[in-house]
Amino acid sequence: MNSISVHDVVQAGFLRRWAALFLDQMLLSVAFYAVIFAVFIVVGVAGGMGQMENMDPDNPPPWVVGAYLGMGLLYYVAAGLYFSLMESSSSQATLGKMALSIKVVDRNGARLSFAHALGRWFATSLSYLTFYIGFLMAAFTQEKRALHDYVAGTCVVDKFAYTDRPELQQRKPSGCLIAVFAAIAAFMILMVLGILAAIAIPAYQQYATRAGFVQVEASANAWKSEVETALQGGVESGGEAPCPKNGDTGFGTPESYAAQGINRVVFGEFNPGLCGISIWVPPSLGNVEQQILLEHDPEEQAWYCTTTLSEQFKPGWCK
Repeated sequence: MNSISVHDVVQAGFLRRWAALFLDQMLLSVAFYAVIFAVFIVVGVAGGMGQMENMDPDNPPPWVVGAYLGMGLLYYVAAGLYFSLMESSSSQATLGKMALSIKVVDRNGARLSFAHALGRWFATSLSYLTFYIGFLMAAFTQEKRALHDYVAGTCVVDKFAYTDRPELQQRKPSGCLIAVFAAIAAFMILMVLGILAAIAIPAYQQYATRAGFVQVEASANAWKSEVETALQGGVESGGEAPCPKNGDTGFGTPESYAAQGINRVVFGEFNPGLCGISIWVPPSLGNVEQQILLEHDPEEQAWYCTTTLSEQFKPGWCK
């Protein structure tokens, strides 16, 4: 390795370092959850899932608590070995740092030993404990060093720094860095769109369901008028004002209740002394159609409405 001036060294900027850390954390998370998924598959095959289903969540057995703590410990052990082994290797960089063409060196530009790299990983906890301000220091310090770099006596530089080809160092954002931030931006946009969709779709479905009841209300009002006319006709003829039923003239024919948002309509006496109209509408939730029951009280000359619809879908004219 040729000796070069510190002024010939391109320090890795905050954005390159952040992108590399993002890639490393993503790789570790994917690998960790893949292992957890495999463990759950093995436990399920062995019949352990049945025991977990019957487990009291407020009082889990000791082995579950131990397994949870063990998984957390496994992640940190794996992360410590990953960063320490990779940064003390001949590449002097993790996979994320390799992708961004940067590496970790000591104050003299030399390769770290495993113990030094492991100490640097432990020092990283200080940057986390300062609410990431320790990482942010790399954006403002002269040598682009984070808090844990000062503690561990390390620097993050371009991969061609302290080599016999220092002219190959990248002094401008690389295509990989741009690609990483483009991917992150696309991910963030998709996440925001997903959140908005999760909010907007149910809201639109609720609005569409409520709007559909406008047509149902119009049909219901027409049927109430027909029933009242039939009852009044029975009274005027000196009869007992029989309640119209499906099959009677003008009632129960497809033309009499064919309306958007209505499955079927039943006319008849559902409760003693009350003439009713049972309107069945498509399910607002689940797979069971819902009922709106309109009943006429001859003594009070009033209509009453009951329904199986939930409160959020119940139309205003049936409350």
